[in-house]
Amino acid sequence: MTQINIRFPEDNPFSRIKLRHLIGWFFLLATGILFQIFMIGSTRGIKFDDKTPLDPLVSEILAIYLLILLGALLWRQCRLAGIEIKYLVGKVPDRYQWLPLVRLAIASLFFSIGVFRIFYYSLSFIVPSFVEEILTEKRSSSILMVALKSFSPTLYYLQLTLNNYVINPVFGTFFVISIPLHRCAAKWGNSTAIIAMCLLLGTVGYKNFIMMIIGILIYIILYVKTRSLLVIIIFTLVQNISITVWKLSYKIFFGDNQTGSTLEIFRSQIQLGVLFFVVSAPWVIGFIYKNWSVLKGPLPYFANAAEAEKIKADSET
Repeated sequence: MTQINIRFPEDNPFSRIKLRHLIGWFFLLATGILFQIFMIGSTRGIKFDDKTPLDPLVSEILAIYLLILLGALLWRQCRLAGIEIKYLVGKVPDRYQWLPLVRLAIASLFFSIGVFRIFYYSLSFIVPSFVEEILTEKRSSSILMVALKSFSPTLYYLQLTLNNYVINPVFGTFFVISIPLHRCAAKWGNSTAIIAMCLLLGTVGYKNFIMMIIGILIYIILYVKTRSLLVIIIFTLVQNISITVWKLSYKIFFGDNQTGSTLEIFRSQIQLGVLFFVVSAPWVIGFIYKNWSVLKGPLPYFANAAEAEKIKADSET
């Protein structure tokens, strides 16, 4: 099956996948899991609230549980729709150049930091209380501070490592990129689907919406260009490792070296944001500009299916 020989929208297997059903499953499963936790807590006399929050380790385990359940439902839905998972996943291209991918992952992290700092530096003079609230939230959600709230910091670090470097790259790319991209394209066409995904996910990640939009665009370009979900899984893995290294490095070199309010410290480091933006922008923007044309081609599922059909036909002749 190729994207070209699909005569009617209903012939596209992704037209049988409903994103609203996936979103509905997510909220139903999340609600069900939380209900179970509160029921277990009530039987043991534990009332989960601001004074007695859920242990961070338990939260990470429940997140994995939710993703596995959602993944099983989505897998079944794909099979019922006649979607071949192997065409969605694809193969790693032969002799793929991994070093540019690593550079792009690190550059996108620096670009994100630069955009965040420059944007919120300007905004901090307009709505300082809002910016300070976001900065305080980011500071309180740091790895080291969250781990201290767990009954076993060591287990929390192990669980977080599993989440960040295995579970989230695999499930995240599958849920957020591959299925929604093909589904939206089946309904609206490639260009509209890509714009809609960037804007929607940019809205979800509103605290750094500019980078969310650009980040999703990079993911889509990589996926369409390589026709391999494995490539963007590795890209996500490198990004997550880079984020962890940056957070720990920032804590060591900047965390305890400055005095003043959170907002004052943030404003005083604007040079760091400008430096990161200037250094990384040519890599990130250059990648998008050079590879923009690949978005006009067939999506990975149909390109992989067409290649498999061609190989099969050649072997029979």
